[in-house]
Amino acid sequence: MTSKPLDKMTDKELVNEWTRRAKAFLVGKKIVDVYYHTEKENEELFYDDYGSNVRIVFDDGHWITASRDDEGNGSGVIFTTDDKHGVSIIPTISYSSI
Repeated sequence: MTSKPLDKMTDKELVNEWTRRAKAFLVGKKIVDVYYHTEKENEELFYDDYGSNVRIVFDDGHWITASRDDEGNGSGVIFTTDDKHGVSIIPTISYSSI
């Protein structure tokens, strides 16, 4: 772990640090559930959002979801490498469609 503050890091240092953090959080986790947020869950997470997106839940209780940006300004899509199951993109779904 680095002791240098994030706002003092170079771009390369930021990439390395966030890669380290993401790996520490994600590698080895087991996915136990996947579902679209309820309207209430979305309201708790995002600002000014009219859709819902997927939440991926892990066996340790942690979860991940996509956002349009790092400020939580709405749901986001997830791109994948899997065309076989029709999930090359896991979309945001408008509440009017749910």
